[in-house]
Amino acid sequence: MKIKTITCHNVYNYGASLQAFALQYYLQQQGHDVEIINYRPWYNRDGYDLFAVPEVSWTYKITRQCPPLRYIAAPIRNRHLLWTYGRKEAFDKFTGKLLRTTAVLYPDIDTLRSNPPDADVYIAGSDQIWNPDMQNGWDPAFYLDFGDTGIRRLSYAASFGIDTIEPESKDFIRTNLSKFDSIAVREKTGLSILNDLGFTNSEQVLDPVFLLTREQWRKVAVSQTKKYNLKSGEYILLYDFINDDKVRTFVKLCSKVTGLPIIAINDLRRNSCAKRNINNAGPLEFVSLILNAAVVVSNSFHATAFSCIFDKDFYTFPLSSQRNSSRMTDLLSSLGVMERFSPTNMTTCHIDHVHLRKEMNRSMYFLDKNLTKEII
Repeated sequence: MKIKTITCHNVYNYGASLQAFALQYYLQQQGHDVEIINYRPWYNRDGYDLFAVPEVSWTYKITRQCPPLRYIAAPIRNRHLLWTYGRKEAFDKFTGKLLRTTAVLYPDIDTLRSNPPDADVYIAGSDQIWNPDMQNGWDPAFYLDFGDTGIRRLSYAASFGIDTIEPESKDFIRTNLSKFDSIAVREKTGLSILNDLGFTNSEQVLDPVFLLTREQWRKVAVSQTKKYNLKSGEYILLYDFINDDKVRTFVKLCSKVTGLPIIAINDLRRNSCAKRNINNAGPLEFVSLILNAAVVVSNSFHATAFSCIFDKDFYTFPLSSQRNSSRMTDLLSSLGVMERFSPTNMTTCHIDHVHLRKEMNRSMYFLDKNLTKEII
């Protein structure tokens, strides 16, 4: 079966890249012909643009008054991109080697509508493609508003990313989801939102990274296990987007209790409490660093997910600047390890692997039952 998926697949974010790969890989293993729609709207193209000037930045007013100053002010503001440029190279290598995308690059919804990719099925998801706090949550492309009406439309593990949506978002979301043949979201809170909108037959499934087994992920990451010359089980991995004081305090406690050094993966800024900052990790390196860590401390959903897959000692904190903690709490609650969310001390609680295996099977079944030739 010819399948086209759409998600935020090329935004220099570990979870975004890995979930896109996982869904593609699983579907290919089931014998389907799969491509990710190479959709790159304007708001997803500034990840490593040295001259990008966001409207919320201090450089915006300056460059509006004197446009040529953009070429001086923007590089000063974005200078962190220079020392993490190896990270970009690692992501680009991953995308080029492991993500099978459409030959056509679609820069906007109008291009998608005028020249839609050929498919038997379109799949939207996963990750926060429907989060109305983000630009993609208002983009019709992520609601599959393109292509022939006879093409089957599904979502898999799509996420609203938040507990509730504002009244002004409801009509837009309801209208755009009405064309779907089947809807599966990642969180229980997503089901509640859909029920409120009148979609009562939706299902909850796991993030695509759970469609692959521990051993499959181990094989994917094995090529990177020696890259940083770190001994397996002899470090604490820290992945903190925002250098949160609570995270820093807790990871220092972990280091004191275990006697292990802190190794940090960096997106944009160094972490002062780490013995070593890794600035050039791509998606495969990210998986490998989690695989070989003794303890993982993060405010990342996908760092949490891979810690569960590899059965690591892990601790998860919310992103204090956002309201998307439900994606983490839903997962941890379902696995019986809520003590690992925003902790003050280390814990010994363990994942309910029986429940996790059951949810993995149910997630696979959702895809399999919706992609049979009989249904099409």
